[in-house]
Amino acid sequence: MRGRQVAPAPGAIDARQLVAMFHVGRHPELESLLRVLIERAPHSGFLWGLFGATMQAQGKDGLPALQRATTLSPDDFDAQAALGRVFIERGLFEEAVASFSRALAIQPENQGAQIALGDALRLLGRFEEAEVCLRGVLRSAPDSAELLVCLSDTLGELGRVSEAEAFSRRATQIAPAYAAAHFCLGNILCKSARFDEAKDSFVAALQVAPEYVPALDNLGNVLQETGNLVKAEECYRRALQLAPAHANASANLGRLLVDQSRFIEAEACYRDALKTQPENAEILERLGGVLVELGRLKDAENCYLQVLDAQPDRATARLALATAVLPVIAQTSEETASVAASFARSLDTLSGWLHADPGRQIRTADLASAQQPFFLAYRDGNHVDLLSRYGDLIAECLPSHAALSCPPRARIRLLVVSHHVRRHSVWDIVLRGLLLHLDRTRFEVFLYHLGNAEDEETAFARSQLDGWRDRHTIGDASGWLAAAAEDCPDVIFYPEIGMSSICYFLAAHRLAPLQVASWGHPITTGLASIDLFLSGELLEPADADTHYRERLIRLPGTGCCTSFLPVTAEPIPDVEAAVLGLDGPRFVIAQRAIKFDPDDDEVYARIAVATGPSVFILLRDPICPWATDQVMVRLESAFRRHGLDPTRHLVVIPWLSPGKFLALLDLCDVFLDCPVFSGYTTAWQAIHRGLPIVAIEGSYMRQRLAAGLLRKAGLSSTVASSADDYIGIATRLAEECRDPDRRKAIRAEVLAAASSVDGDISVVRSFERCLVSELAACRKRPERRIELGSSERASG
Repeated sequence: MRGRQVAPAPGAIDARQLVAMFHVGRHPELESLLRVLIERAPHSGFLWGLFGATMQAQGKDGLPALQRATTLSPDDFDAQAALGRVFIERGLFEEAVASFSRALAIQPENQGAQIALGDALRLLGRFEEAEVCLRGVLRSAPDSAELLVCLSDTLGELGRVSEAEAFSRRATQIAPAYAAAHFCLGNILCKSARFDEAKDSFVAALQVAPEYVPALDNLGNVLQETGNLVKAEECYRRALQLAPAHANASANLGRLLVDQSRFIEAEACYRDALKTQPENAEILERLGGVLVELGRLKDAENCYLQVLDAQPDRATARLALATAVLPVIAQTSEETASVAASFARSLDTLSGWLHADPGRQIRTADLASAQQPFFLAYRDGNHVDLLSRYGDLIAECLPSHAALSCPPRARIRLLVVSHHVRRHSVWDIVLRGLLLHLDRTRFEVFLYHLGNAEDEETAFARSQLDGWRDRHTIGDASGWLAAAAEDCPDVIFYPEIGMSSICYFLAAHRLAPLQVASWGHPITTGLASIDLFLSGELLEPADADTHYRERLIRLPGTGCCTSFLPVTAEPIPDVEAAVLGLDGPRFVIAQRAIKFDPDDDEVYARIAVATGPSVFILLRDPICPWATDQVMVRLESAFRRHGLDPTRHLVVIPWLSPGKFLALLDLCDVFLDCPVFSGYTTAWQAIHRGLPIVAIEGSYMRQRLAAGLLRKAGLSSTVASSADDYIGIATRLAEECRDPDRRKAIRAEVLAAASSVDGDISVVRSFERCLVSELAACRKRPERRIELGSSERASG
């Protein structure tokens, strides 16, 4: 409200007194007074403008009042400028540009309005115009910290990070008490993935202004990127305490909650953000992703369609909509059977949109965040064609690359790219033993850790490597691509393609002469850029080559070299109490709800009928707990159809920590593997506790993991060939376990076989021979480039 030429206000109080009340912070009192005065003079643009500013100062909605003010007094500079600032807060940047332009038409030399216009142009994405506008002011105000910050922000958007950093550092030197200067420097440092320095800049901003909400928000972002999720959440929640309507903080808290699989809380955060930015496409898409995880596919589809109504060519929404037809779980056999056809139709739609405009450009960041068809693997069938179609559509959007040329080296440079370098099934089963026993006289090993969760195994991994990169130093997809170009690996090994967007994005590129995948996600990648799929001879059926787009390599055994990590069993009194009143043998089905197929519900009920009094223990899904409730509804119905009381057989317990899970395995009598999607890690743990396992060999590798493990252990007598066989084996084991001596003998036999499943160095040697021979063959062929589609589609 500075600099306003005011006319006397109606009544006894003049305009100067009203403005003075505003500047000393008497906002509630002023609001009440202005309401009275406006009733007396409803056509006073001055009163409406001051009322709008007063509302804004209290965190209330002053937009309608400011709009009324500019309508009544279109030549009021202060009202036009205040309206522009409100539009920026609302994310309405086109409207903000228009307001500041009108303000400058009134006062053309006003530097504050010129700077605000430049910043609004930046926010609108008109970066070159913003730079011209701001540099025009720089000539007359070279020491304006506000101007230097806005110019730095603009240059950062243009990718001229060094210039941007210089301007923001100059701003901090000129005005060390100007929080926005430290904030701007922190943002620029984030663009260079210098997160530790960025954190220091945001902390400096908060030391100057402890309630500076944007700095709290972005400090939370840095902490989240570097894995300090607890402190990040504290930052976001503090920001929202100070500014409950701050959409960015709500959205970023939602993103953090998604990372922790807290989807219900994340939905609330995104909906809060949409209250102030109802048309924000990114937030709508994030909400759609959360709704998919919550099983509300129709609601998710509506979110994506809402985005596409406003932005028909928004690639991220198109990609998300294509995969939103894949349910987390299916409730009926008919729904399971329809999934493949539904996804095929979605791919038809996506392809039609993509090919309608051959010159369409898709940003790297959009491709790197695309939703994955992850849940397709949990539906029965050979999905190689569908996954290949999806992979080709993504590949068409990538630019062609120059021919690969790696320098000669004494050792083969192997790059491992994984999202899960920590205690996780991918690390425990596929990676740990491989990296531990790889011949380092023949291989130098680099590892890119794409995730932000770390533990003691992450530190162990770093100690085993020649090169390491993670999210502490790599900021985005372009950064990972640049790192791969600099490191120039001979071979890239992707152990779990399909489990994270950024991993899939990197794998879709040709970044090394030889690129291989493995069964951390046990289904074909569908990518033409992946040459080999490494599996195990005990995991694959005879016709398995037809299940993969890649060339299938059957390594010895189960294709992995494991070493059991010692974990101490912890007491589980709550679980023991839950099953205390239920008679009979205890079956455990220790898998996430997404692995329970409707066709298998009858199998479990038939086991209960054949066994008599018995207990089936399920664990609540840690990521989609609602899915466990839906599975239980199905199972209860199946048990009732067989004349059984579900309350006498079915028990759901919380997902357990590793130590408590071992105690659960000790408590149970029989481990039942899920027929449609097997579990290797849990079966591996069960063998090490001496728990007998019933598994079935299905048609695809993802249905044969536990069966392959049992064959490796010499325990093939509990591998079933059909559903009837599965029921028979489970019933026999349950009956034998009623006898304490026989139960003890069975467990001793299983436990004695545990050592045979670990330490299979032949897998590592075979892995090495495979890479050496295949790389040699690659080098004899002409150098390759990816040109699956138009090189014009992708943009930075």
